[in-house]
Amino acid sequence: MNAENKSHLSLIIWIAALIAIGGVIGSLTKPEISTWYSILHRSSLTPPNYVFPIAWTILYGIIGACGWLIWRPQALPKLSVIKTLYVTQLILNWSWTPFFFSYHLTGFSLVVLVAMDILVVTLIFLAYRKMRAVSLLMIPYLSWILFASYLNFYIWWCN
Repeated sequence: MNAENKSHLSLIIWIAALIAIGGVIGSLTKPEISTWYSILHRSSLTPPNYVFPIAWTILYGIIGACGWLIWRPQALPKLSVIKTLYVTQLILNWSWTPFFFSYHLTGFSLVVLVAMDILVVTLIFLAYRKMRAVSLLMIPYLSWILFASYLNFYIWWCN
């Protein structure tokens, strides 16, 4: 296998892994969607439930592509801050679901989302000069988590 094929394969693995992990974590919400979540007072801007898995599949694909760009061998040196921001926001992302859906910690979940917002904004800002593709690819993700922060805030405030 030549280097270009290996590179494409590693990109596919990054994307598939992030989508799979997100899917497993998302599947943990199913029991709570029809019970606890369904009785919450939610914003009128809350999308229908079927939108969330579609949006997150796309976003995890983007996040996977960004991870591949950041960690590929030809990436620029001195990316430790960008790598740290990426990993930290991803850990927070994965932790949000159990905090919110399993433990019903809506206030703490909001704090997690605000921390994610800050980390992703910082990542976008720092990556812009060095890795513009990462910076631009993270904008839809930032838009979604800012919206999720609003939805989480509404639930915390009104319930």
